[in-house]
Amino acid sequence: MVLPSVASASRSIFHLLLLGILTAFLGGPAAAQTITVTNGATLAVTGGAVWDLHGTTIDLGGTDNASAIDEGEGARFTGGVLTASRTLTAPNARNVAGLGAVLDAPHVLGATTVTRGHAVQTSNGNASIGRYYDITPTTNTGLDATLTLTYHEAELNGVVETALAFFRSTDGGTSWSSRGVDARNASANTATLTGVNRFSRWTLGSGNHPLPVELATFEAEPTDQAVRLRWQTAAETGNARFEVQRATARASAGDAAGDAAGASTRTITWTTVGQRPGAGTTTEAQAYRFTDRDLPYAADSLRYRLRQVDVDGTAHLSDPIVVARGPATTELLGTFPNPARSRATVRYAVEAPTEVDLALYDLLGRRVQTLVRQEQEGRHERRLDTSRLPSGTYFLRLQAGGTTKTQKLTVVR
Repeated sequence: MVLPSVASASRSIFHLLLLGILTAFLGGPAAAQTITVTNGATLAVTGGAVWDLHGTTIDLGGTDNASAIDEGEGARFTGGVLTASRTLTAPNARNVAGLGAVLDAPHVLGATTVTRGHAVQTSNGNASIGRYYDITPTTNTGLDATLTLTYHEAELNGVVETALAFFRSTDGGTSWSSRGVDARNASANTATLTGVNRFSRWTLGSGNHPLPVELATFEAEPTDQAVRLRWQTAAETGNARFEVQRATARASAGDAAGDAAGASTRTITWTTVGQRPGAGTTTEAQAYRFTDRDLPYAADSLRYRLRQVDVDGTAHLSDPIVVARGPATTELLGTFPNPARSRATVRYAVEAPTEVDLALYDLLGRRVQTLVRQEQEGRHERRLDTSRLPSGTYFLRLQAGGTTKTQKLTVVR
């Protein structure tokens, strides 16, 4: 819906009152509705009034528009979204459309969209005030800007004004990093942060309960004998260390037990395989690396996650990533120990799903033990019981599809 163009503040207030009457009569604007204000109109809320937008978006126009909001003492908008776009050339204390995000920057920002929402932002049990800002300039690197955010006391959500600090999210509010604060003015209901090099989503929360480390990337690269892990943080608050955890599949029966049918019930367990010290508290990006070399042979895929531990012992878990490491060829790998006395472990890999026959033969070509006879793919381990075999030379033979592999095994007493 487009609010009719108006040329004066008095006419804009008339349209505001008319819209307010319609809102009250109809029970509030419909959710996801957009109202566009044009021609430099001002939407004013005065006398301590609270205008609940009921999920409506108020669009204060594009770069050639001068429309704005005016919240009088004790009055405010809530329950929806207010947005405006303006062209900013090295802005000096520019409060775009009166939305309450005041920008100072020595550089040209270009077309800049400022959106104000009225929802509490949460992460790991911590909550912000009931207001946030999405700020999106055309130029968004190396800004060295100053950001001042305003708030209404009714939006504090239990946060003490003397503890207010800035928090930034680069993924739309999923994860947050603490950015500190340079100045607070409880009388004016403002907080100020300098040295802002990039804009995104911003809110105010309690600096006494900082949101966790902001993980920017987490990647894994498999090699023949290892997995290389890399991750980056955009900022850290009280970060003592990262623990690298790997998930393994534990078989209750089957591979490890030498069950020829291969049936098993698997449960996922997480094991810490390494760690890296954290950077403490910093607003600078940090890069980390870890190489996992002690890999479980039979795992065709591995899961990794980071357990980030704060200096006070509080821990946070990242989302896991999966690394596929299927075999490139069908092969019968080294059997150990060899020579064997009572048992040996046989390792083999099957490139693609096919019928597999793995058996032990004596020198006369007689099958003396069957380890596997079923369809398989991927890496596997089998335990071979040699305790009842006479001393001598034997041969393991792997048949998978059109491929046959053999290996010599010596049994000693």
